[in-house]
Amino acid sequence: MPRIRDLLIALLALGAAGVRGAVEPASNAEAVAWMPIATIQTCLGLNNVERLTDGIAFFNDTQSLRLFAGRRTASLDGVGIWLQVPPRDAATNDLRDVSRADFVTLLQPILLATAAPPAHPRIVLDAGHGGEDTGARSLAPPVREKDISLDIVCHVAAILTNAGQQVLLTRATDTYETPGDRARYAAARHAQLFISIHANSSPSNSLAAGAETYILPSPGFPGTGEFVHGPTNACPGNRFDPDNALLGFSLHRRYAPLTAADRGLKRGRYFVLKEAPCPAVLVECGFLTNTNDAARLADAAYRQKLAEAIAAGILDYLSLASHPPAATNGLCATSAIATSSACTNTHAAAENHKTAEQKSVDY
Repeated sequence: MPRIRDLLIALLALGAAGVRGAVEPASNAEAVAWMPIATIQTCLGLNNVERLTDGIAFFNDTQSLRLFAGRRTASLDGVGIWLQVPPRDAATNDLRDVSRADFVTLLQPILLATAAPPAHPRIVLDAGHGGEDTGARSLAPPVREKDISLDIVCHVAAILTNAGQQVLLTRATDTYETPGDRARYAAARHAQLFISIHANSSPSNSLAAGAETYILPSPGFPGTGEFVHGPTNACPGNRFDPDNALLGFSLHRRYAPLTAADRGLKRGRYFVLKEAPCPAVLVECGFLTNTNDAARLADAAYRQKLAEAIAAGILDYLSLASHPPAATNGLCATSAIATSSACTNTHAAAENHKTAEQKSVDY
């Protein structure tokens, strides 16, 4: 019953929010640390400004950032991203501040490439679901998430191995591993990257389609979609928040254009992300509850293209190993993300192994 209650609350919240990009109030806005737009513009080197009817755009010769009044949705180099809190408006409805958390753990890591990944890390690829846990399903064509995720993972593994990378799989056959098993597998093997691959589902909305990539929300901030409710305390995976953002963005910008829609780099407290011992992302390759997405995912050639794009995103991220992280001055300094043993593992299986009937997303 608690799970049903939580789902009803989430669905009501989604109904109130409406379509993707709807205006969202800033939760606990009085507790948010803010940075002035002008400071962010200087730190990120985005020298040009264009005022939009509903927001603001910053850009230079190679990069662009679009922020919108009252929205968590934003656009970075044309790629959809979700902020942790909407930018703050002045009385004139002209944007004036962005949360420091979004600057430190999202905008700065991506735009300035402040990560320093190892050149040849141990990469753990996680094929979602398996065994008795089929994950999401489509009846026409008949497709199961556990099969799609494993097929894509195997292709990604082959590409990365051929590129000289060390790759490990949480499962290589149709077996079931709990979220805890997957996280412990990565920790025991001293993983330095963790990528979990899935297909999505929205039983209440067959129009929902396209790509979503998930990273952890920062402590104290809500997730997106079905993750807007629940505990927001720090987790072990929050140690890697800036790297999570850059890794997630690197993957999303590569594979999302292949899909029906870019639903953005989003935030979710999946168990495997919370307990990850390294930078980690969770990829949703499309919706099996959408006829067109299901037909694409049923096509082996399309899955191969997805795998190639995901592998390219991982290699893009690893290419930063040969470049020192961008220096920041005192004005733009980053801050460490504290973690807490209070991060709960309760209902882990429900979080990371949702059936087709349980998955619910915004559209």
